Amino acid sequence: MGYGIEIVGNDTGGDFIVQDTDLNMINYQIVAQGVASSYTPSSGDKVFINGNYTGTQGHPICVQTASGGVKNFQKVSFSGNAGQHLSSVSVTAANCNYIVLRKANIASNSGGNYGIQLFTSSGTVAFDSRRITVNDTFVMTESRAPRSVSGNNGQITTDGDAYLEVDALFSLIVSGLAEASVSACTWNGSGTGTGRLRYLSFFSSHENQSTDYYSNHNTMLLGKDR
Repeated sequence: MGYGIEIVGNDTGGDFIVQDTDLNMINYQIVAQGVASSYTPSSGDKVFINGNYTGTQGHPICVQTASGGVKNFQKVSFSGNAGQHLSSVSVTAANCNYIVLRKANIASNSGGNYGIQLFTSSGTVAFDSRRITVNDTFVMTESRAPRSVSGNNGQITTDGDAYLEVDALFSLIVSGLAEASVSACTWNGSGTGTGRLRYLSFFSSHENQSTDYYSNHNTMLLGKDR
């Protein structure tokens, strides 16, 4: 590059760009992580979950957005087998591993008045070392385009350690009408192997005694804690 600053990191996963002023990019950084059955993000946050947790692994997991923007992580139960008609659809709270990302220009300073601060050409904060609150980084590893993953237990990835952004998951269950619309992911163990993350997306109608399966509507973003 002709001028500016480029920062390249390196770990067991290889080289990665921390910042490059030529790219005019704004960093995301981890602002929260842990295990819970819900999380309330701030505006603009990206929430990722991994369902390889006791009592959650091996079950379809959806996310329901409640009042105040609360993201509730839920385990989906039903009668029947995937690919056939599913009935008696219900959800219960599920503990998941979660990671929350926030843009550097929105994140708060952790304290102190020293370190390094970089700006984009428009003057937006692109990186500020004072806003790094955890000793971890997050890397986007894969994505799946809309309508590219079958909703009938289609494979999302072979990487069981991957976290999935929750915007790809939802549930809408109308008990009085016995109808359910669900978009869920099942984590089937850590490490690499066939079907580690599988996608289940369906609309079940009691009136018609039928269940239709749909591929993903949104882009699926996958990443990992480095």
